[in-house]
Amino acid sequence: MKINKDNHVFTIVFTFISTIVLVFPLTLAYVGTKPIADNYWRLQHIVKTLHSLGLSADAKNPDQARAEYETLTKYTVGTMGTDNAGHPAVTFGRLDYNAIAQDPSKLQLLKVDDSVIDKALQDNSYTGNIPVFFYVTTVDGQQRFGGDFTGPGLWGNVSLAVGVNADGSQIIGTQVLFNVETPGLGGRIGEPWFTGQFAGLKPAATGLVFNQSGQKVDNGFDAIAGATITSTAVKDIINNHALVLLKALIAQLGGKS
Repeated sequence: MKINKDNHVFTIVFTFISTIVLVFPLTLAYVGTKPIADNYWRLQHIVKTLHSLGLSADAKNPDQARAEYETLTKYTVGTMGTDNAGHPAVTFGRLDYNAIAQDPSKLQLLKVDDSVIDKALQDNSYTGNIPVFFYVTTVDGQQRFGGDFTGPGLWGNVSLAVGVNADGSQIIGTQVLFNVETPGLGGRIGEPWFTGQFAGLKPAATGLVFNQSGQKVDNGFDAIAGATITSTAVKDIINNHALVLLKALIAQLGGKS
C-alpha cells in the first residue's frame, strides 16, 4: 500500500514518532547524568569555598573536603518560610548594597545548613545565579569570613568565592565558582594564575584596582589582556558586592572591624 506523505495523518504520526525517538533518549540521558553533574558542581563548590578561606581541600579526596566544609558556620540573606508543598524553604532577600554599606545591620542574616546550599546550587547549576551565602571559620586562632557573590559578566553570570581575614583588611583567597565567559579570553578568570593574584591583597578604601604598566600595588591585580569587560566584572563583584557584604558580616558577628 502506498503511503500518502502529503496526508495530515502521516505528518502527525511521523512527527509523533520522530519526537519519541529523538526526545526520549535525550530525556533518559539528562535524567541519568544530572545527578552526576550536580555532585560534581557541588564538590567543586565545596573545594573552591575552602580554598577561598585558605583551607586545604582536594577534589580527589571528596570525603575529607566535605568533612572540612561541614565545620564551617553558614549564613544566607533571607527568611525561612515554606514552599507550595508546605516544606521548609528559604526566601532569599534582595540586597541594597548602598544601604548595607551605610548600615551593616540592614544585612538580614539567616543561619542555614548544607541542605539549603545544596538546593540553591542544584536550582542554579546552569545559570550560576547563586544566592549570597556566607562562611565563617577559625584558622590558627583567627577568624576568617567568606562568601559566594554573583554579578554580570560579558555573556552571563560570574560567581566568585571570596574570603577575608578577621577585620576584612586582607583577602585570603578568591575562586571562580561559575562563568560562561569566552574560552581563552574572559574564561581565563578561572585559571590559577589569575585567581592566585588575589591572595594577600589589601583592599584600600576604594577597593581593588587594576595594576598599571606592570606596577604592582597592594590592592592591585593584573587584568586579562583582551578581556577588559570580564576583568572589570571580577573587580566590581569583589568591590561592590563581596567587600561590602563581608564588612557588614564582620560588623554583625563581632569581628575585628
